[in-house]
Amino acid sequence: MVERTTPRDPARPVLAAAPYNLDGRGAVLLHRRMAALIHNVSVDLRQLAREPHNRTKTFRDLSVVGRVVHEQAVAIGVPADWIAHAKKAGQQGRRATEAVSLPPRRPAARSLLIAQLHHQVDTLATLAAVGPVRRDRAAVTVQASDKLAEHLRLQWMRVAMVATALDVTEAETNGWWSLEATDWRARLDQISQQSAPDQGRQWRELTHVGRVREGRVRVAAMRMVGIDLARSAPHQLPPAPHMLETAAETTRHTAPLEPDSGAGIGAAIAATGIEDSYGIADGDLFDLPPPGEVAHPQLEPDF
Repeated sequence: MVERTTPRDPARPVLAAAPYNLDGRGAVLLHRRMAALIHNVSVDLRQLAREPHNRTKTFRDLSVVGRVVHEQAVAIGVPADWIAHAKKAGQQGRRATEAVSLPPRRPAARSLLIAQLHHQVDTLATLAAVGPVRRDRAAVTVQASDKLAEHLRLQWMRVAMVATALDVTEAETNGWWSLEATDWRARLDQISQQSAPDQGRQWRELTHVGRVREGRVRVAAMRMVGIDLARSAPHQLPPAPHMLETAAETTRHTAPLEPDSGAGIGAAIAATGIEDSYGIADGDLFDLPPPGEVAHPQLEPDF
């Protein structure tokens, strides 16, 4: 008879996720925590592979968790040999401990990490811009609108947390957080000029419940290992989601005028009455499912 096992929280037994200092030692500790998380997810996958077939969905969902955690480990610079070592060690069935031995550390190329982060910044802007275009051309359901809003918020968290983990500099983020009308008009035009089928595919992808669930896992995994936005420098945080949405909406419905028409966007944002430049209260940063639910994403409501 196959022994029934229940996967444990993949981050619980090792390297408690206290906030780290953004120095060389802090980065190494962060990478060790993420390697431990990968290790323990691999252990859980090994256990589930031996379960009866009625656990297939659980195995599939945890496989998604494993993929997403791997992607985030790469994004924050965990060395590739550490990731491979952690996966292999987890397949032996023993959970990670603080005494786990890792191969010599070979840091990832910083230029590659910054380029990958810049791509995620681009996705963040697209999430803010796609809504106004879609609403002008088709009916948008409340459910789709809610999913897009949550995906935007989760992508904001993803960008901010990776930027914080990499301790990006002002020079590295120069020009990334623009609210200027000229920048938004170019993005809006790019979306508008797509064919109707392409726009439909993009909309369905960005509002798909699977993308939202993956976003939750990404953010929860980074919280597990101790990435804390309370320690972020101002230049490491994008403008708040509501500011991005306002910039896109205002640009979409304002005829191009003078080069400094971005002032109109600033006025529209000011009219919201929100003074916090990031627009996210402390409580809002930590309202995703607790870490214990990450290993069981199938329990999340399908909303």
